[in-house]
Amino acid sequence: MHRLILTGYLRALTDLNVLKEKDVPPAKIYVPVKGKERDIYGIISDQAKMQVGERGAELALYTLYSLFRRPIFEEELRRAGIFNDSPGVPARAEETAEVRKLLLKTGFKIPTSSKAFVPLNDEFEDEYQALLEQLIINGSEASYLVRETKQTRFEL
Repeated sequence: MHRLILTGYLRALTDLNVLKEKDVPPAKIYVPVKGKERDIYGIISDQAKMQVGERGAELALYTLYSLFRRPIFEEELRRAGIFNDSPGVPARAEETAEVRKLLLKTGFKIPTSSKAFVPLNDEFEDEYQALLEQLIINGSEASYLVRETKQTRFEL
């Protein structure tokens, strides 16, 4: 088999989200994407970091807060890989207590000393929409259906 044919197959598998491509100049390394199953916290955090870089923690908090429609606890932020200072502001005590009771009913135990946070503001609305679009496309493995560039046509 010729190396160009093999490269074509590797790139196709990357487009289908079966393999992940890593650049290690002068080569490229391909690794399987499917590993241990990740939860929603890790998936959102990874996508947020890819989208906005160092402000990924803020976008992850905004996304979790918008999806769950409630304050997000420190334990949940840790599950998302956010270990430093919170990217938001502390939630009100009565709201935190209400959410703690809700989560306790579902079996998600939150220590009473744990703080809950809400986003600072709504500045991430556009990024939030883009993140959800990417999650749906990646989750349904439909990236091959997305048009990457807009073709222009010149008429004479």
